[in-house]
Amino acid sequence: MSFDIDQVLKDMSKAVSDVAVADGGDIKKAAKEIMDAEKESLKELGEARLRGEIDDIVFNREIEREKKVVMAELLTIKIMTKALAQKAVNAAIDVFVKALKSVV
Repeated sequence: MSFDIDQVLKDMSKAVSDVAVADGGDIKKAAKEIMDAEKESLKELGEARLRGEIDDIVFNREIEREKKVVMAELLTIKIMTKALAQKAVNAAIDVFVKALKSVV
């Protein structure tokens, strides 16, 4: 049996793609949930500013707070993305090793 690197690379790409499809939806879902959670706060903040209930100082302070909240929540996505990348790498390398072992 020969070692067909072109086929192995195709199989590795498929393994990466399969992981991304399986787990990538969780990342998209998390991002949407973060933005949905912030929607009401941002809406209320914008409306309060437009009605003149808060001045620029309060508005800017609240915007900075919202940035920190969103940043903290987005760190979850960073962790999820890193885990997804690790899973994809592991899947690709597993394909490579199995293909090589099958001809040795």
